[in-house]
Amino acid sequence: MAGKREETLAHNEAVFRTGNERMAAWEERHRAEDVEAYFCECADLDCRVKVPLSEAEYEKVRSDSCQFVVAPGHEILDVETVVEVHDTWMVVEKDPEVRDIVEATDPRGP
Repeated sequence: MAGKREETLAHNEAVFRTGNERMAAWEERHRAEDVEAYFCECADLDCRVKVPLSEAEYEKVRSDSCQFVVAPGHEILDVETVVEVHDTWMVVEKDPEVRDIVEATDPRGP
């Protein structure tokens, strides 16, 4: 069962994911560059780091509601697992205890 801390961290990460989803929906965003800047979806609400991803890379991360893209060093290993490592970004997967939260806050649904 998730504690208050784990729930708060999951909700914080969902805030950045929602922002990325809104930006990803902008049609003009995908015309100019192969690589686009997305918000780091870490749990720190003060984080302003941008993560360079292609549209395809972002869509791959978003294919699973429990996955988030974060800048290296922004992962919190006691509440999430690193599932991919790249030069300038990582994919983390939230622990099963907060699956209900991350699925419920996913703008695309579970």
